[in-house]
Amino acid sequence: MMDFRRPDRPFIWTFGTRKATMDEWVKQGHPEGITTERLLGYDWFDGIPLNTSHCPRFEHVIVEEKDGRVTYYDEEGALRTERRDAQGSGFVTRKWLKFPVESREDLLRMKERYDPEDERRRGQGLEEAIRRSHTTERPVMFTIQGFYWTMRQWMGFEGLSMAFYDQPELVDEMLDFILDFNVRLLRRHVSGGRVDILVLNEDMAYKTACMVSPAMLRDKFLPRYRELVRECKRICADKVFVDSDGHISDLIPFWIEAGVDGTSPVEIASEQDIVEYAEKYPDFLFIGGLDKRCLIRQKADVEAEVIPKAKKLYARLGWIPAVDHAVPANARFENFKHMIQLLKELW
Repeated sequence: MMDFRRPDRPFIWTFGTRKATMDEWVKQGHPEGITTERLLGYDWFDGIPLNTSHCPRFEHVIVEEKDGRVTYYDEEGALRTERRDAQGSGFVTRKWLKFPVESREDLLRMKERYDPEDERRRGQGLEEAIRRSHTTERPVMFTIQGFYWTMRQWMGFEGLSMAFYDQPELVDEMLDFILDFNVRLLRRHVSGGRVDILVLNEDMAYKTACMVSPAMLRDKFLPRYRELVRECKRICADKVFVDSDGHISDLIPFWIEAGVDGTSPVEIASEQDIVEYAEKYPDFLFIGGLDKRCLIRQKADVEAEVIPKAKKLYARLGWIPAVDHAVPANARFENFKHMIQLLKELW
């Protein structure tokens, strides 16, 4: 499907079912002890157990618990606050209070946690996963942390937005370091494997636009993107995707110019039309684009969302059907089952 060829059946996928959603679905009849994809007979990717972020992680330190909220330093080194009863659910509204990188001195300390040679990064079964990547019946997906994603984790959205203008030399240093780290990481641990879809996590857009201006994308990001994508394909990747929430209309042509093959999840709440994107960029690949909000309504709403999109995108190919992010906890299990069945029947 990703090569615009028609197999005997579609590859149907979705994001993993989060705890808050599964807790509700069990009440609605989802058996415990089995994954949703096995239960309903749709597909999943094999992975490669490698820590691609900072290592070691920061210590989880609680600063205050008050009125049902907890304030703590998380594993990213950021100080944040959220509701105690939402922790671990997979769906939580967080408020960040402080981030670990504010200066070059902070960055130098952060770099110490990004040693690509660190053997602690290697999860159990890594070598076997690399060998199996050439023979597994399932495609392999592997995710690394992209440029914007990493810098935002270090500085926060506001801090990074200001740094583009107030600390441009620091931004350049961060971008070069992230490029070098990811290339060395792949060479050291994934070289020799086959990755069908290598995903760069970015999340660099919000409801109506990209979080970085088009001019800044070309000046700061484009040359580094080109080199990273080229190295990913040289080392292990068949196709390179960028994962970004939000409105990505300004980003797709930038990604295409950088050599990126596709994107996920194409959030419909961010004023986007995946069919329009598919028509405008006929060679670009997509995963997602089915509005998850239809799952909280009626079966007729599921049909109205799935049928016209699937007919057009199945005819085009270059699309893996999936909802446009994690399935919300108020989604009805019967609606999700109906969506999967529709996607099978429409093929």
